[in-house]
Amino acid sequence: MKKQPRSPVEALAQYVGSQPDQTHFCVAFSGGMDSHVLLHTVAQLLDGNNQARVRAVHINHGLNPDSDYWAQHCEFVCDSLGVPVVIKKVLVDENPEGPEAGARAARYAAFAEHLMPKEQLLLAQHADDQAETFLLQALRGSGPDGLASIPRKRTFAGGYMARPFLNCFRESLLDYAQKQSLSWIEDPSNADTRFDRNFLRQEVLPLLQQRWPSAAQTLSRSAARSAAASQTLLGLAQEDLDVVRIRGSNELSVSEVNVLPRERAFNVLRLWVRQAGLRMPRLQDLSEVMSSLIAARADSTGIVNVRDYEFRRHRDRLYLLEPHTDSGPYEYEWLPPFNNLYIAEIDMTLRASECREQGIELPESARVVVKNRAGGELIKLGEPAFHKAVKKLLQESAVPPWKRDAIPLLYVNERLAAVWKIAVAVDFRSVTEIA
Repeated sequence: MKKQPRSPVEALAQYVGSQPDQTHFCVAFSGGMDSHVLLHTVAQLLDGNNQARVRAVHINHGLNPDSDYWAQHCEFVCDSLGVPVVIKKVLVDENPEGPEAGARAARYAAFAEHLMPKEQLLLAQHADDQAETFLLQALRGSGPDGLASIPRKRTFAGGYMARPFLNCFRESLLDYAQKQSLSWIEDPSNADTRFDRNFLRQEVLPLLQQRWPSAAQTLSRSAARSAAASQTLLGLAQEDLDVVRIRGSNELSVSEVNVLPRERAFNVLRLWVRQAGLRMPRLQDLSEVMSSLIAARADSTGIVNVRDYEFRRHRDRLYLLEPHTDSGPYEYEWLPPFNNLYIAEIDMTLRASECREQGIELPESARVVVKNRAGGELIKLGEPAFHKAVKKLLQESAVPPWKRDAIPLLYVNERLAAVWKIAVAVDFRSVTEIA
């Protein structure tokens, strides 16, 4: 069994030794004790390694009157260690989950912007942070995925995000900092127990450790076991997702999801959302999707809004979409020789080659106009010919309701010639198509 490192030097050496092909590191340097220990150990360990490249990035949130002084301190420390540093000032937007979440979102966006391809972003989170995160997630009612808490390493912004100190405790980092005579910033907001994490750190964990001295270690082990369980469930969810995903698309088959046991269906939806790069839905969101969309009647349609995205159903398909906004009316003239026509309102390009594939004849001498529905349109179809309402045609098609009003209609000399990729009027079908 691999020995768990007790000191930050051992932890970093073990981590770097396990990554022989990784030579470019960027330390997330806040100026606090934890990140100063990380920066110092990285600089010492890789000093003289000609293959290694080490730099730092400091995010100035501007939330404290001393923020600029902290940035200057970080520049001074990095200069003394011979480590290049980028100072990035960010604007923290309001976040419904609180100021901590807003600062974290701004910080991670800045990290993503500055991280180089295949570079490793190193963060100084440690075992005590892991224990705190486990408690936070447990109090929120999280399952194994959330209880897995902080991952040791994951892909991030074309590179990686890693935490070499996850097996070290705060006490060992403080011991190193004092022996090396490091100086660091004490952020006064860390003592504000109005924030959940600070309350756990200042009030709850010390009380737990009075009764159970190894509480932090035990909670960290629970997080590791949850991570293992999460990986097992993730593998099963991927197998289920491969079954329920409609071939050649990103939509799911409602009927296939509906036959899964409830918890497996939830895990499929979570994985689907994760692979789309979106924030995890809450349990109540998933319950609403199951009751309002998946378990509903076969002919039902519906929508479940989940913060910055939404689930929609049409027929047997479940869609994961950005919040829908109407594209608005548009109208374009398409002139010979019918070069590619870009329709900005719906972010679509029409091509003459696609017209030929659909059997649409575009007369060289006629006026061709492309626009969306206004209502009441009729198209001439069939043998013998008859007029059919475009609205009815679209209802019978596989096109979801929220996309119908944006579909291009092609008019030739003011007569409706085609509903794009749905139908071609009999009078405008190419000779080849008719033959």
